[in-house]
Amino acid sequence: MIHVDETDPVGEIEPPFPCRDVTIKRNTDVNDFFDMLSEIGRGKFGTVYLCREKSTGLELAAKLVSVNRRDERRNVEREVEVMRRLRHPRLIQLYDAYDWGKYMCVVLEL
Repeated sequence: MIHVDETDPVGEIEPPFPCRDVTIKRNTDVNDFFDMLSEIGRGKFGTVYLCREKSTGLELAAKLVSVNRRDERRNVEREVEVMRRLRHPRLIQLYDAYDWGKYMCVVLEL
């Protein structure tokens, strides 16, 4: 059974980082900006890693997706577009997105 907490949050919920207007960085390797520390999980569409931003030390989650087909790439692009529009303290926030060749990476709040 899944329990959904619908109570109102108590006090201020501080986001881990300011809202960002994310655009997908094309032909850019996520490893230039983030260190991948350990695998958090794996699913049908990709693998999620704990990562650390090199410039700030901020720890985040990086979802790495293989995009060998055009429809796979479109699915990740659509996910990024939807997440760009969602701003709520109870939703995981988008931090960054990268596209380099056969892989795309969506970096998210941990």
